[in-house]
Amino acid sequence: MFSQYAALVKNLRGVVFAYFEKENVEETLNWLTKKFKYRNLGVPPTIYSKAEKYFEGKMNGKPFVKLEYPVHSLKNLVKLIGENFKIEYEVVEAVILASTYVSPIMVMGWEAFKKLEKICVSKVDSTISLNDFGWKLHFRIVDYTVLDFYGWSVNHSKQLWSQKLNLKKFLEERKNKIEKDKKRYWRLQKGEEKPSPLILYIDLAQLIAQKLENKNFREKFLGLPVEEVSAGLAIEATIFLVRS
Repeated sequence: MFSQYAALVKNLRGVVFAYFEKENVEETLNWLTKKFKYRNLGVPPTIYSKAEKYFEGKMNGKPFVKLEYPVHSLKNLVKLIGENFKIEYEVVEAVILASTYVSPIMVMGWEAFKKLEKICVSKVDSTISLNDFGWKLHFRIVDYTVLDFYGWSVNHSKQLWSQKLNLKKFLEERKNKIEKDKKRYWRLQKGEEKPSPLILYIDLAQLIAQKLENKNFREKFLGLPVEEVSAGLAIEATIFLVRS
Protein backbone atom coordinates (compact mmCIF):
# COMPACT_ATOMS: atom_id res chain seq x y z
CA MET A 1 0.00 0.00 0.00
CA PHE A 2 2.79 2.43 0.87
CA SER A 3 4.41 2.05 -2.56
CA GLN A 4 1.06 2.89 -4.19
CA TYR A 5 0.64 5.85 -1.85
CA ALA A 6 4.05 7.26 -2.77
CA ALA A 7 3.33 7.00 -6.48
CA LEU A 8 -0.11 8.56 -6.16
CA VAL A 9 1.06 11.57 -4.16
CA LYS A 10 3.27 12.60 -7.06
CA ASN A 11 0.43 12.81 -9.57
CA LEU A 12 -2.55 13.76 -7.38
CA ARG A 13 -3.98 17.21 -7.99
CA GLY A 14 -6.84 17.31 -5.54
CA VAL A 15 -9.26 15.43 -3.30
CA VAL A 16 -12.93 15.52 -4.27
CA PHE A 17 -15.54 16.28 -1.63
CA ALA A 18 -19.24 16.38 -2.45
CA TYR A 19 -22.55 14.83 -1.42
CA PHE A 20 -23.30 13.27 -4.78
CA GLU A 21 -26.37 11.49 -3.47
CA LYS A 22 -27.91 14.76 -2.19
CA GLU A 23 -26.84 17.49 -4.61
CA ASN A 24 -26.77 17.72 -8.38
CA VAL A 25 -23.10 18.32 -9.02
CA GLU A 26 -22.69 16.15 -12.11
CA GLU A 27 -22.18 19.15 -14.41
CA THR A 28 -19.41 20.45 -12.18
CA LEU A 29 -17.94 16.97 -11.93
CA ASN A 30 -17.83 16.63 -15.72
CA TRP A 31 -16.26 20.07 -16.04
CA LEU A 32 -13.64 19.14 -13.43
CA THR A 33 -12.94 15.88 -15.22
CA LYS A 34 -12.07 17.75 -18.41
CA LYS A 35 -9.75 20.11 -16.55
CA PHE A 36 -7.81 17.22 -15.00
CA LYS A 37 -7.91 14.78 -17.91
CA TYR A 38 -4.25 13.92 -17.51
CA ARG A 39 -3.99 14.20 -13.73
CA ASN A 40 -5.47 12.22 -10.86
CA LEU A 41 -8.20 13.39 -8.51
CA GLY A 42 -8.61 11.44 -5.28
CA VAL A 43 -11.93 10.20 -3.92
CA PRO A 44 -12.05 9.40 -0.18
CA PRO A 45 -13.41 5.91 0.66
CA THR A 46 -16.61 7.11 2.36
CA ILE A 47 -17.49 9.52 -0.45
CA TYR A 48 -16.84 6.79 -3.00
CA SER A 49 -19.00 4.25 -1.18
CA LYS A 50 -21.94 6.66 -1.25
CA ALA A 51 -21.63 7.54 -4.93
CA GLU A 52 -20.21 4.61 -6.86
CA LYS A 53 -22.56 5.24 -9.80
CA TYR A 54 -21.08 8.70 -10.36
CA PHE A 55 -17.61 7.23 -10.77
CA GLU A 56 -18.38 4.33 -13.11
CA GLY A 57 -15.82 4.34 -15.92
CA LYS A 58 -13.95 7.28 -14.37
CA MET A 59 -11.78 5.53 -11.81
CA ASN A 60 -8.29 4.07 -12.12
CA GLY A 61 -6.89 7.46 -13.01
CA LYS A 62 -9.56 8.46 -15.54
CA PRO A 63 -9.15 10.90 -13.79
CA PHE A 64 -10.36 9.60 -10.41
CA VAL A 65 -8.62 7.24 -8.03
CA LYS A 66 -10.01 5.84 -4.81
CA LEU A 67 -7.84 6.92 -1.90
CA GLU A 68 -6.75 4.49 0.78
CA TYR A 69 -5.30 4.96 4.23
CA PRO A 70 -1.52 4.39 3.92
CA VAL A 71 -1.44 3.51 7.65
CA HIS A 72 -4.27 2.35 9.91
CA SER A 73 -3.48 4.92 12.61
CA LEU A 74 -4.84 7.68 10.34
CA LYS A 75 -8.23 5.96 10.36
CA ASN A 76 -8.08 5.95 14.16
CA LEU A 77 -7.35 9.66 14.07
CA VAL A 78 -10.39 10.29 11.85
CA LYS A 79 -12.61 8.39 14.27
CA LEU A 80 -11.19 10.16 17.33
CA ILE A 81 -11.69 13.64 15.88
CA GLY A 82 -15.12 12.88 14.48
CA GLU A 83 -16.43 11.54 17.77
CA ASN A 84 -14.92 14.22 20.01
CA PHE A 85 -15.77 17.24 17.87
CA LYS A 86 -19.10 15.96 16.52
CA ILE A 87 -17.93 16.26 12.93
CA GLU A 88 -19.26 13.89 10.27
CA TYR A 89 -16.86 11.04 9.53
CA GLU A 90 -16.63 11.78 5.80
CA VAL A 91 -15.69 15.41 6.52
CA VAL A 92 -12.79 14.51 8.80
CA GLU A 93 -11.71 11.73 6.46
CA ALA A 94 -11.53 14.09 3.48
CA VAL A 95 -9.42 16.61 5.40
CA ILE A 96 -7.01 14.06 6.86
CA LEU A 97 -6.53 12.18 3.60
CA ALA A 98 -6.06 15.45 1.69
CA SER A 99 -3.34 16.37 4.18
CA THR A 100 -1.77 12.92 3.95
CA TYR A 101 -1.74 13.03 0.15
CA VAL A 102 -0.53 16.67 0.15
CA SER A 103 -3.47 17.84 -1.95
CA PRO A 104 -6.13 20.58 -1.80
CA ILE A 105 -9.80 19.67 -1.43
CA MET A 106 -12.05 20.30 -4.43
CA VAL A 107 -15.49 21.09 -2.98
CA MET A 108 -18.64 20.71 -5.03
CA GLY A 109 -22.12 21.68 -3.83
CA TRP A 110 -23.31 24.01 -1.10
CA GLU A 111 -23.97 21.31 1.47
CA ALA A 112 -20.43 20.00 1.16
CA PHE A 113 -19.07 23.53 1.37
CA LYS A 114 -21.08 24.35 4.50
CA LYS A 115 -19.83 21.20 6.25
CA LEU A 116 -16.25 22.30 5.70
CA GLU A 117 -16.95 25.96 6.44
CA LYS A 118 -18.04 24.96 9.97
CA ILE A 119 -14.53 23.79 10.79
CA CYS A 120 -12.47 26.29 8.81
CA VAL A 121 -10.14 28.64 10.66
CA SER A 122 -9.96 31.27 7.92
CA LYS A 123 -11.23 31.92 4.40
CA VAL A 124 -10.75 34.03 1.29
CA ASP A 125 -13.73 35.60 -0.48
CA SER A 126 -13.76 36.38 -4.18
CA THR A 127 -15.18 39.50 -5.82
CA ILE A 128 -14.48 38.31 -9.36
CA SER A 129 -16.07 35.75 -11.67
CA LEU A 130 -13.43 33.24 -12.71
CA ASN A 131 -13.11 32.20 -16.34
CA ASP A 132 -11.35 28.97 -17.34
CA PHE A 133 -7.94 30.64 -17.14
CA GLY A 134 -8.79 32.01 -13.68
CA TRP A 135 -9.86 28.59 -12.42
CA LYS A 136 -6.73 26.97 -13.79
CA LEU A 137 -4.57 29.64 -12.16
CA HIS A 138 -6.24 29.27 -8.76
CA PHE A 139 -6.13 25.48 -8.92
CA ARG A 140 -2.37 25.91 -9.22
CA ILE A 141 -2.20 28.50 -6.44
CA VAL A 142 -4.20 26.41 -3.96
CA ASP A 143 -1.93 23.48 -4.81
CA TYR A 144 1.08 25.64 -3.90
CA THR A 145 -0.64 26.63 -0.65
CA VAL A 146 -0.97 23.00 0.43
CA LEU A 147 2.48 22.00 -0.77
CA ASP A 148 4.21 24.91 0.94
CA PHE A 149 2.30 24.37 4.19
CA TYR A 150 2.90 20.63 4.39
CA GLY A 151 6.47 20.27 5.67
CA TRP A 152 6.28 23.10 8.17
CA SER A 153 2.79 22.42 9.53
CA VAL A 154 3.27 18.64 9.87
CA ASN A 155 6.50 19.11 11.84
CA HIS A 156 4.89 21.90 13.83
CA SER A 157 1.92 19.67 14.72
CA LYS A 158 4.28 17.23 16.45
CA GLN A 159 4.41 19.73 19.32
CA LEU A 160 0.97 18.43 20.28
CA TRP A 161 2.70 15.37 21.75
CA SER A 162 5.08 17.48 23.84
CA GLN A 163 4.55 18.10 27.53
CA LYS A 164 6.05 21.54 26.97
CA LEU A 165 3.39 22.64 24.47
CA ASN A 166 2.77 26.38 24.63
CA LEU A 167 -0.84 26.53 23.49
CA LYS A 168 -1.00 30.26 22.82
CA LYS A 169 2.24 30.27 20.83
CA PHE A 170 1.24 27.13 18.93
CA LEU A 171 -2.05 28.65 17.79
CA GLU A 172 -0.56 32.05 16.96
CA GLU A 173 2.19 30.57 14.81
CA ARG A 174 -0.26 28.56 12.73
CA LYS A 175 -2.70 31.45 12.40
CA ASN A 176 0.12 33.77 11.28
CA LYS A 177 1.19 31.29 8.61
CA ILE A 178 -2.35 31.24 7.24
CA GLU A 179 -2.72 35.03 7.22
CA LYS A 180 0.54 35.34 5.32
CA ASP A 181 -0.55 32.72 2.80
CA LYS A 182 -3.83 34.50 2.07
CA LYS A 183 -1.87 37.20 0.25
CA ARG A 184 -1.42 34.74 -2.63
CA TYR A 185 -5.06 35.28 -3.52
CA TRP A 186 -4.89 39.05 -4.07
CA ARG A 187 -6.39 38.70 -7.56
CA LEU A 188 -9.67 37.57 -6.03
CA GLN A 189 -10.09 41.00 -4.43
CA LYS A 190 -9.83 42.99 -7.67
CA GLY A 191 -13.46 42.72 -8.78
CA GLU A 192 -16.66 44.52 -7.92
CA GLU A 193 -19.00 41.56 -7.41
CA LYS A 194 -20.56 40.65 -4.09
CA PRO A 195 -17.93 38.77 -2.05
CA SER A 196 -18.48 35.02 -2.08
CA PRO A 197 -16.36 32.33 -0.39
CA LEU A 198 -13.84 30.51 -2.54
CA ILE A 199 -10.91 29.34 -0.39
CA LEU A 200 -11.19 27.78 3.06
CA TYR A 201 -8.31 27.01 5.41
CA ILE A 202 -8.82 24.02 7.71
CA ASP A 203 -6.43 23.18 10.52
CA LEU A 204 -7.39 20.18 12.64
CA ALA A 205 -4.25 20.64 14.73
CA GLN A 206 -5.70 23.87 16.13
CA LEU A 207 -8.88 22.05 17.16
CA ILE A 208 -6.88 19.28 18.80
CA ALA A 209 -4.63 21.72 20.66
CA GLN A 210 -7.61 23.36 22.32
CA LYS A 211 -9.05 19.99 23.35
CA LEU A 212 -5.97 18.62 25.07
CA GLU A 213 -7.22 19.89 28.43
CA ASN A 214 -9.74 17.05 28.30
CA LYS A 215 -7.95 14.14 30.00
CA ASN A 216 -9.82 11.39 28.21
CA PHE A 217 -9.24 12.94 24.80
CA ARG A 218 -5.60 13.75 25.56
CA GLU A 219 -4.81 10.15 26.56
CA LYS A 220 -6.37 8.75 23.41
CA PHE A 221 -4.71 11.29 21.15
CA LEU A 222 -1.25 10.96 22.69
CA GLY A 223 -1.54 7.21 22.25
CA LEU A 224 -1.50 7.64 18.47
CA PRO A 225 1.91 7.29 16.77
CA VAL A 226 3.15 10.82 16.14
CA GLU A 227 5.28 10.00 13.09
CA GLU A 228 2.28 8.45 11.34
CA VAL A 229 -0.71 10.59 12.23
CA SER A 230 1.08 13.95 12.02
CA ALA A 231 0.92 13.48 8.23
CA GLY A 232 -2.82 14.09 8.53
CA LEU A 233 -2.45 17.30 10.51
CA ALA A 234 -1.08 19.72 7.95
CA ILE A 235 -2.89 23.00 7.34
CA GLU A 236 -5.32 22.24 4.52
CA ALA A 237 -6.87 24.46 1.86
CA THR A 238 -10.08 23.90 -0.08
CA ILE A 239 -11.37 25.54 -3.23
CA PHE A 240 -15.13 25.81 -3.76
CA LEU A 241 -16.13 24.95 -7.31
CA VAL A 242 -19.13 27.23 -7.65
CA ARG A 243 -19.42 28.35 -11.25
CA SER A 244 -21.51 31.11 -12.79
